[in-house]
Amino acid sequence: MSDNKDTKRPHENGTDPVAKALAGTLEPPVLNHRPRNKRQKTKGPPPPVPSRPRQCHFLLLSKGKYCSLTTKLGNKFCGEHSMYETTADPTSTSNANENGAKTEGEGFQQTARKRIPCPFDPSHTAWADDLKAHLYKCNARPKDEPAQYSKDINLTLPAPKGSSDIGDSQGAAQPSNSGAKAIQTNSDILSTLSSDQFVALVKKIQDMYTKYVPEIQTVILDHPALDERKKMIKNIKHARQQASLLGNMERLHMLDDPTTCYVEFGAGRGELSNYLKIAVDDHGTATFVLVDRTPSRNKFDSILLGQEEIKSLVKRHTMDIKDLVLAEVPELRIDVTATQRTPPVEEKSKDEGGSKEPQYVQKKPVVAISKHLCGGATDLTLKCLTNFQATERGRSSLPSPVKGILIALCCHQLCHHYMYPNQEFLEEIDINPEEFVYLTRMSSWAVCVNQTKTEKTSNSKPDSSDENNANSPNDITGDDDDHRIEADSALDKLSTHIPTMDFQARARLGQQCKRLLDIGRVRYLQQNGFDAKLVYYVDQETSLENLALMAVPSSSSN
Repeated sequence: MSDNKDTKRPHENGTDPVAKALAGTLEPPVLNHRPRNKRQKTKGPPPPVPSRPRQCHFLLLSKGKYCSLTTKLGNKFCGEHSMYETTADPTSTSNANENGAKTEGEGFQQTARKRIPCPFDPSHTAWADDLKAHLYKCNARPKDEPAQYSKDINLTLPAPKGSSDIGDSQGAAQPSNSGAKAIQTNSDILSTLSSDQFVALVKKIQDMYTKYVPEIQTVILDHPALDERKKMIKNIKHARQQASLLGNMERLHMLDDPTTCYVEFGAGRGELSNYLKIAVDDHGTATFVLVDRTPSRNKFDSILLGQEEIKSLVKRHTMDIKDLVLAEVPELRIDVTATQRTPPVEEKSKDEGGSKEPQYVQKKPVVAISKHLCGGATDLTLKCLTNFQATERGRSSLPSPVKGILIALCCHQLCHHYMYPNQEFLEEIDINPEEFVYLTRMSSWAVCVNQTKTEKTSNSKPDSSDENNANSPNDITGDDDDHRIEADSALDKLSTHIPTMDFQARARLGQQCKRLLDIGRVRYLQQNGFDAKLVYYVDQETSLENLALMAVPSSSSN
């Protein structure tokens, strides 16, 4: 017979956040309050006592009005200001106005009950003598991590202390904890190099590019899944990219098996998966898993379900890729389908207890896709997929658990050394953590907009009434999927270093930096049993970030 346990109240041990909060060992979150610069208002007479029934009598001096929250019957103050419910000290007249209402910022008499900041979220308070009950029902209470969560499981090296987030706007990577000195992380990092150091670094990159980067093939395709979309919009550059990606997936036989689980990393709204479903025409047999760090508005999730009687299995996981254990995602199990959307509960006999490992369940074949997966997120995805491949080998009956990878690459300036999967390749080309930062910084020059062109186009403003007219398909100076970078002041500060390097030469050097990082990714997949290639899937007039990493299992690994 099962025990009657309160699932909302776990055992109070060292790992329970409520127990930590009660013991005072929980570190409160750091709240990033925005500074408010308000003009000082002249202090006027207090407003009259609220006439609305059961309105809180707490006077907000900063706003010159009373709190608008509702009180309980018989009370003058709402729950947030209920600590002021008792009568003020008769000897003190500073804590009440002439109408008997309490005011903000003045000395109140301390009541018998005390309110303290909530340990989970100090922006609100709770009764000190009722803290335990509040912590169990507090909306800010940390949620239990799912089975597919394992902190930093997909990092190649341990994250350095104080490392920035993947989406750092500066895009400067931190050094690994290999003894390298601290590295400046702002956009002017290249200006710290001397002229000789910079010239030597440029020559080193150019030599490595010539030695390691082969000629890259151009394969621009189309797919009928985007035909209707192209007829509906005027700016079709996004549709061209999606159509070419789907066409290359069809060319590599990634759309053949309708029982495949398609995992879109950095999914955003899930638009690519939406057209992928049209291309697959799965009739509810395919599975779509969307992974993104933040929830997205205007999602395509409901459209992905389809209009047929049997809806497709669609699941969105809001999680950082660095913490994702793909093998534990329930939707990958072969016994989780469109009609059976949750894993069956395994009943244990009395003599088994809880010591026996769960029985292995066959996984569906996985195809990983992404359109413009920024910087380090690509490296984390490759590590996540190879970890999944290693976990399933020897257990899965499939020749290769991952049957395809297609990632449109971008934003190499957001790469981090400790996330980069092929550390052996960096050692081979003699790029240390410090030079890796310079490499990523210079990679942004490949997509910097020429300042001269920007000035010309800024004079002619597009018609804001039609967002489809905002940028023409052939305007490379316009929006490039939000991955375009303006030529910045750091380039001007380097004028003493590179007096003969014009804009085109800088762009060419930026491309060489990008391709060096990409070829290391290709070789990493090749070492893990994939036939991987870099392919230009659209022209540069459609997108400056026009390169995709495509991989299928090699014949030797099948």
